[in-house]
Amino acid sequence: MIFTIIVSKLTAKLLRFFNKGATTLPGRVALFLKYNILNRLSRGVRIICVTGTNGKTTSCALLEHALNKLGKSYFINKSGANMLSGVATAFLMNCSIFGRCKKEYAILECDENSLPEISRYLDAVIVAVTNIFRDQLDRYGELDGAFNSIISGINNMPKALLVLNADCPITYSLSEKCENDVYTFGVNADCIQSAVSDSRFCPICGGELEYKSRVYAQLGDFFCPVCAYKRVYPELCISDIRESDGGYGFIINQMSDATPASTMLGGFYNIYNFACAAAVLSSLGIYKNGLLDDFSGAFGRMERFYCCENEILLMLVKNPVGFSNCICYAAKLEDKYNLVFALNDNEADGCDVSWIWDTSFSLLEGRTGKVFTIGRRSYDMALRLKYDGIITDFAINGEDYNLLVKEIKNENRDFIIFANYTSMMNMRKFLIEAFGGKEFWE
Repeated sequence: MIFTIIVSKLTAKLLRFFNKGATTLPGRVALFLKYNILNRLSRGVRIICVTGTNGKTTSCALLEHALNKLGKSYFINKSGANMLSGVATAFLMNCSIFGRCKKEYAILECDENSLPEISRYLDAVIVAVTNIFRDQLDRYGELDGAFNSIISGINNMPKALLVLNADCPITYSLSEKCENDVYTFGVNADCIQSAVSDSRFCPICGGELEYKSRVYAQLGDFFCPVCAYKRVYPELCISDIRESDGGYGFIINQMSDATPASTMLGGFYNIYNFACAAAVLSSLGIYKNGLLDDFSGAFGRMERFYCCENEILLMLVKNPVGFSNCICYAAKLEDKYNLVFALNDNEADGCDVSWIWDTSFSLLEGRTGKVFTIGRRSYDMALRLKYDGIITDFAINGEDYNLLVKEIKNENRDFIIFANYTSMMNMRKFLIEAFGGKEFWE
């Protein structure tokens, strides 16, 4: 095993020398040389796995922020390297050549499809599930694909505490399917947004769900009139939400305790990410009031760059619910801004981009300056926008991000960029070079 670790670490050093991320290849090398190396590397580490459709990266970044402030010893698989090779790389970069991990905690973002394989080699103390929405049909299929993968992964870690979104009927039904202990989080609000619901039906009996209140999509205070399956009141519940300085203020309710808190993150969906992280920390007994309030964002998720006095806001969008929530956030901004829609169809994105037709863009009509599209499916994006009354001023065919940067510099206006995964990753290199910022692995 010592040989495997040395070779993997040397691979990482070589990649970093050439200014590459080294987030997955060292892990691939190690797994090729010793397929079960994670069994050894993960011993004695308190592992927190975060999975689900939306919010994994931000929830993990919130947890990293908290553990750092608390002075805890930890590591994280940065940059969304959330498959087995990325997880293996994270452990390799934080162990000695004898395979002993140097950190107390591991925060692991885990792809839903990869969780069954990852979980074969880990013994997590917590598995947090943010939500389950329809995502990348050619990778996951319909909702059942992601749901069944998560169940398989959890069943490999029977001692793990499940931290579940109580407001998502599909996610919370994991408590009925798995034997693990459960800790729940949720939001008390009624602010129905335009995000389409991915699940109208009860995951237990198939009856049509009804709602006392709804937050967005299928998230809310649900109940099934047929089998009595319903949302439970969460152990950690956020209430009394109010918008404040681009973010939100609210109350965190835990048992008989109610404390004020806030987040600098815009977008209502980020309140759920805050709640997920707070619930994980509370279940570990280390949450403190104000611990997460000053967190400002994860890479590619509400990430900000600046061109002179103008702001460039980069937002990752990869499925209808996530896109709709980002559009709702942008539509509430008072000042006009230019828009960029970046759409690729690489393997990591999902080759099927038909999901853009399940997203409504009408809230943005008449609220923007110029509209740009870019990426391998730039013209598809421009066509979709046209159907909602939004005319594209400049469709950049392919990934000519130098041209996009030039346009940003020529425009004296703020920009909002909606980008799916590979377009976001490829674009960031050019944004950092032009406007400053950290590389994704830093």
